[in-house]
Amino acid sequence: MRRAWASGIPLATMADRSLLSTKSIAPHDRLIFALDVPTKADALAWIDRLGDAVTFYKLGLEFCMSGQYFEVLEQLVASGKKVFADLKFSDVPATVRGAVANLADRGAYCCTLHGTSSVYDAVVKVRGSMKLLAVTVLTSCGPEDVAEMGWPGAVDDLVSLRARKAIGAGIDGLICSGLEATRLRRELGPGPIIITPGIRAANERGGDDQKRTMSLEEAFLAGADHIVVGRPIRNAPDPRAAAQAMQEEIARLFAA
Repeated sequence: MRRAWASGIPLATMADRSLLSTKSIAPHDRLIFALDVPTKADALAWIDRLGDAVTFYKLGLEFCMSGQYFEVLEQLVASGKKVFADLKFSDVPATVRGAVANLADRGAYCCTLHGTSSVYDAVVKVRGSMKLLAVTVLTSCGPEDVAEMGWPGAVDDLVSLRARKAIGAGIDGLICSGLEATRLRRELGPGPIIITPGIRAANERGGDDQKRTMSLEEAFLAGADHIVVGRPIRNAPDPRAAAQAMQEEIARLFAA
């Protein structure tokens, strides 16, 4: 019997498939590779190394500081790849509005922001065709971290509160752990885009800065539309083969 990547659970025995995304998304676009590198040369080397095994890239803050962020973003878009601009905009509404308006002209498929209702109201009209994604609670945060922020309740309650505010204000989707994806999907329905980072193999959880993790299959069965994968591909003996194996597992999961 086929074995599901990461969880080791046979696909045929996985229980509830009711939350599996039905959005019209090509299976190969459901995997997003985290291009967390310091230089353009590193970025281009990874893009070349992964080839057609990856069609969707996340470009984050580390690479933004290289000064060549938009060169690579536009090169990826020109080559037919999708780009997730993970810049987590967080500032006063007018500043975030200006940043989103400038980014919207660059061809990114989506971008992230932290915000309140006033920030969301400021940005929804300047996004163009770019999707706006609200960060709920970082997957590196555990209960002790949200308590330090002053939140007295459970992590998933804070995630739910932030998610409902964002979607209610017209934001397109959410960044959340797979641990909260099921609740959000049930509360908010199939419409919002859900992107889930913190993907780890079942035998590789712990030992890094990600505290709320799931396997590939668990995340999709919880309702995620896309997953973000960095270290499990980057640290593999053969990164391209690792990415391709994930793509094949995603294709089987959504074809089943």
